[in-house]
Amino acid sequence: MARTDRPRLLVAAPDGTVYEHPELEMALDNGLDLLRVTPKDVIPLPADWDLMAVPGTRPIGYDPKTGRFETLTTFTTDDGKTFEPWAVACHPPPGYVRNHHVAAIFTDETHPDAKLKAQQEEIAAKRARDAAKAEKRGLRVLDAAGDDARPGLPLWAYTAVGAGLKGTVAALFLADETTRWAPSLFYKADLKDKVAARLAGDPDNQVLRQLASCATDSLCCCASNVFNERWEGAVPIAPACTAACLGCISKEPEWNTPVPQKRLKFQPTPDEIARVIAHHLEVAPEPMMSFGQGCEGEPTMNGPVIIESIRLARERTKRGVININTNGSRPETIRACAKAGATALRISLNTFDPDVYTMYYRPADYTFNDVMKSFDVGRDEGMHISINLLIWPGWTDQMAEIDRISPLVEDGRLHMIQLRNLCVDPGYYRKALPPREQRGALLGMKGFVKELNRRHPKLRFGTFNPRLAADWYDEVPAFAGGRL
Repeated sequence: MARTDRPRLLVAAPDGTVYEHPELEMALDNGLDLLRVTPKDVIPLPADWDLMAVPGTRPIGYDPKTGRFETLTTFTTDDGKTFEPWAVACHPPPGYVRNHHVAAIFTDETHPDAKLKAQQEEIAAKRARDAAKAEKRGLRVLDAAGDDARPGLPLWAYTAVGAGLKGTVAALFLADETTRWAPSLFYKADLKDKVAARLAGDPDNQVLRQLASCATDSLCCCASNVFNERWEGAVPIAPACTAACLGCISKEPEWNTPVPQKRLKFQPTPDEIARVIAHHLEVAPEPMMSFGQGCEGEPTMNGPVIIESIRLARERTKRGVININTNGSRPETIRACAKAGATALRISLNTFDPDVYTMYYRPADYTFNDVMKSFDVGRDEGMHISINLLIWPGWTDQMAEIDRISPLVEDGRLHMIQLRNLCVDPGYYRKALPPREQRGALLGMKGFVKELNRRHPKLRFGTFNPRLAADWYDEVPAFAGGRL
């Protein structure tokens, strides 16, 4: 069959080997329907990006001869090896936005909590069987502390990929400029020396020690910036959270899906926090210090600590931006932080629909109304307000969601949308969303940005916290990723 400019389907064997299907084209999933891929839907992937096999899936491709989508249950290689194939996906790095999901049947749509219960019951039954066998032989079985099995897929943004004429392509687009976040700017050989030197200057600071681990073990760019003394740095302070998000990336949840970084396990003092903040704001170019980065919970949970740390830091320097990344659960704490010297606010949420928000965030002691009050506080206190919008094609890109966002822009409660791919087990999440009849027309993520930009030309879009401390920030275009 002659190749066309439409990418071919990729499938994976259980050992992780990826194969190109000889006949089927790559298919796209827009969150509600399967689509035939067109060249404008995809971009080439750099050669050093990794692909992922997705266990528990059956890949779907498009057959151009029949005009139908086909679900694969078997695949035979050129050398005659036959296996049950898995779908293949990629996880976009920061700066890139997923426009389409991997097209696949997910064989497990169980809620993660139910997966954990089933796993625990299976482990308990196995232990009982082992103990019974051992007892017959006069042996004693020690109870194991846990089990390494982890239910659910890891927390990544599973994005459609295919085999193009010139290499692998993926259904995503660049959403922000990356001149401060390119991998080549990080992971340098001299980082450990810089970490050691900085720790020597403040050896008893628990926050610095946590950041050293984040920079060297978890490869966190914001933590790295603290030791490189540049741009945006992180300042983790909160070991706990007010929510129990299905896709939390810092705390291993009860259902035990692996996470990319570990949450800090202590409560630092205001003075420790302030020393880290003030030093960075005094020495870094374009300085910003952000609470609520990846290795902590909700920074506003302990109001007195965060408020006092900001006040102490501002006693030392008025320079730079103090930013609060938050779930918005503590509006009055945010107000006090602003009065103490915080000037930027980023509120994380997956939607402006209260029920879908609650399904994902599972708030412990606050409601969606508290989150909305935090937008009011940010406006009233003159803060720059962004949202960390956890996007899901098929939900985020509906017209109804745009209509929910517009009023915030119109009355000064939202200045920027940071487009972040929602990383969650898709088998459950796609089932948990409202059915088709409760969703509006889908625009695609590119269409979502274009329509909001049409309505609100001054609303900014990107992925990263804005470079508010740069003299030229006001000249940045509304969409920093280039052409859509």
